[in-house]
Amino acid sequence: MPNNKQIPLLKTNSYRRSYIKQEEDQQATPSASGIQHFEIQHRCIWNHAIPVHRLDFYMAFLVTKGEGLHSFGVQKHYIKQNMLCFVGPDMISSWQSETDGQEGFFCSFSEEFFNLGRENKYFLHELPFFQVDGTAVLELSDKQTQYFFSLFDMMKTEYESKSDHSDHVLRSQLQLLLNKAYSHYLENNEQAPGVNRAALRLLKSFTALYEKDFKTLNNGKGVQLKKVADYALELGVSQNHLNDTIKAITGRSAGQLIRNQLIKLATMCLMHSTKSISEIAYALGFEDPSYFARYYKKQTGHAPSEFRRMQ
Repeated sequence: MPNNKQIPLLKTNSYRRSYIKQEEDQQATPSASGIQHFEIQHRCIWNHAIPVHRLDFYMAFLVTKGEGLHSFGVQKHYIKQNMLCFVGPDMISSWQSETDGQEGFFCSFSEEFFNLGRENKYFLHELPFFQVDGTAVLELSDKQTQYFFSLFDMMKTEYESKSDHSDHVLRSQLQLLLNKAYSHYLENNEQAPGVNRAALRLLKSFTALYEKDFKTLNNGKGVQLKKVADYALELGVSQNHLNDTIKAITGRSAGQLIRNQLIKLATMCLMHSTKSISEIAYALGFEDPSYFARYYKKQTGHAPSEFRRMQ
């Protein structure tokens, strides 16, 4: 990942200084910071501009009024009414409002809060919303926006009630919100014909594994690139079965998915890091920086140095 000194990491007990307007900060409900973090607020208390940063938690926000430019990893979206947006941990993000009024909700939560009592601890990692090259923005109809508005509003009511069972209720409501958003995503993204649930589970499990390996960059450690055969062994399937299944769903091989993720992370580092190209190459598991430069140019059409000059 980019140099931590260059891209600040905002934590649950510090992000409010960047996100929330100073004049309204004292009126906002106090945040329960720490590992078991959950907070929901009106989006109208966001600052008009939030510089480039990373979060160490998850965020979902609904826009009902207002417009602005939001970056999610290497993607940039013009955000406006009837959009549901997601930001994952360590995803490089920024915000610039284009209008005076901003309305809606934003909800922040830690993985530990969401996963408490859950059997499947990989659910959040499997969702396309929180992946570097995933779908961070969903466009909604008026009816769909009203549905999600009601969910956020119910969560805010529960959050402010502070009863003994509020955390349990909030986890259930959050689960409903994410499942409904994922259902909306699937309805608007065609699946390959004949793909069964087992195949989709294998794809999600494979994606979670290689993304977990890439997350070592967040701790300042280099990536140890694995072969597809290593992931197949860990998943308990043959390499051919893994490749055939993934290609049937995505049209790309397992190796191509890993390479695409590698290029996405390399691009993020080149865009935002002060590290040299050689340092980035070593961090991404390349022993030879010149090979990294050739590899990056083959995949993107631009040499790393050329890409940096274009920014």
